[in-house]
Amino acid sequence: MIPIGITARNEARNIRVLLASLRESVRRAEAALGLRFELHVILNDNEDQTPALLEDQKGLTVWQTRGGLVEAQRALVQARPAAPWILFTDADILIHPETVTELAAAMQQHPEVEIAYAEKYPLPPLRQTWLAQALYYFNLREGYQTKRLYCNGQCFAIRHWHIPTVAELRWDPAADTPFLHLGAGIRSDDIYLSLGRAAEALHCTQAGIQYRPPETLRGMFRKYQRMRLELERLTHFFPREKPKGRRLDRSRLRQAPAKEQVLYSIFQGALLLCKVAYRGQQLYYSHFAKQPCPTWQPVTETKEPLG
Repeated sequence: MIPIGITARNEARNIRVLLASLRESVRRAEAALGLRFELHVILNDNEDQTPALLEDQKGLTVWQTRGGLVEAQRALVQARPAAPWILFTDADILIHPETVTELAAAMQQHPEVEIAYAEKYPLPPLRQTWLAQALYYFNLREGYQTKRLYCNGQCFAIRHWHIPTVAELRWDPAADTPFLHLGAGIRSDDIYLSLGRAAEALHCTQAGIQYRPPETLRGMFRKYQRMRLELERLTHFFPREKPKGRRLDRSRLRQAPAKEQVLYSIFQGALLLCKVAYRGQQLYYSHFAKQPCPTWQPVTETKEPLG
C-alpha cells in the first residue's frame, strides 16, 4: 500500500478538482502496475472551508497539522514508516492521467532513483498583461535555462524521506536575524531534498502536472522571496552543501520567437525589481525590525480555479 499525501493550506477553490484528476491517475496506475494507493489530505495550518468540501469524499483520510508544509509531510511519513516510498502532491494543481503510473514505475523499476518528480506545465494566464505573458512563457520554456538539477516539489515520489527538525539543525546564533529567522527550521521541501543527490537519483516523468504560475509583480516577488530566502537559509544550516543551480542557455533563447525574446526582457526587468525589493527587505529586517520577516505569503493568482 503506497501512501499519497496531498498537502493543502486553504485550497477550497481547487481541492475537489485536484482529487478528481488524482483519482483517475491512481486508477490507471493500480490497473497497470498492480499497486494499491491510500489517499491522505493533510491540511497544514488550514483556515478555510476545505474540510467541509471533503466530507463526502470516500476512501480519503483527512489530517489537521500545524507548522507548515514540511511538518505536514513529516506527519504522514511518521505514520507510515513501513511504506517503501511515498508520493506527495500539492492541492492547487491538475495531475495528468499517466503521472502516477510513470512516477510509480520509476520507483519500482529503478532502485537508484531516490526521487521521481512530475514535469510541470503552466496553464495560460488569466490576465491579459505583458507581465502575465512574460511569466507564462518563462515557465513554459523552463526559463530558457540549462537542464533542471533539482526536483519539483509540487508532485513527487520519494524513498526515505527525511527533513531535519528544528532540534536536529545546527547554526551560528550570531548569524541569525529577523530576516533569516533560522529558528523556524526548514520551510521548503524540494530545495532541501535535492541537496547532495547524484543526478541519477533524480528522475523526471514526462507525464506531469498543470499549475498556475504567478501573473503579477506581487506574486512574482513572493515566489522569488520564498526561493531566494530558503536558499540563503540553507547555507547557514548546511554550509558545506551548495544547492544546484541553473544558468541561462543563450542558444535556447536565441532560437525563441521574437515575441518571446521581448517577453523575456520584460521578465528580466521585473526580476530586477524583485531583487531590489528583496535586498531592501533584507536590510530592514536584518538591522531595524524586531519581528520576523513575513514569508510564505499567498500568491493569489496561483489559487485561481483550475477548471
